[in-house]
Amino acid sequence: MSFVREDGMETVPCAAEAVKEGYFYKIETSNYRATKTAAVDDKPFGVGAESSIEDDGDAKTLAAGDKMNFYSLGCGKKVKVAAITGLTLRRGAPLYLSQTAEADGCCGTSSSNSATKVAHYWGPDNLATTANGQLIDALLDVPKTD
Repeated sequence: MSFVREDGMETVPCAAEAVKEGYFYKIETSNYRATKTAAVDDKPFGVGAESSIEDDGDAKTLAAGDKMNFYSLGCGKKVKVAAITGLTLRRGAPLYLSQTAEADGCCGTSSSNSATKVAHYWGPDNLATTANGQLIDALLDVPKTD
């Protein structure tokens, strides 16, 4: 188990995949490693605080067990999170895990299909998202669920 620091971050061992800043991650039950959320009702523990990057700037796939920093859900910090395309966001609107498979790890505003609530939008009013993975301002004020 990791320790949540005062800055809201925790260091967690990861699955063999690239970690992307702002994306939502869950813990795999089989090996207790962080992996990107892939279903609306996943139970995320946090948001990637930074991306794993190669020297040339490409995404680096980590070796299983490598550790990265994540902002813990419910830590109360304002951070950048990945959103789906086509949203028009109002300040304070609740954010939920994405409904679309092509946007794994992203959030949206639909609570349908028992989507997990993860944060509240905390940026400029009426911001329109134009691409999956666009980073938006969010307040991590929704506690993680087990």
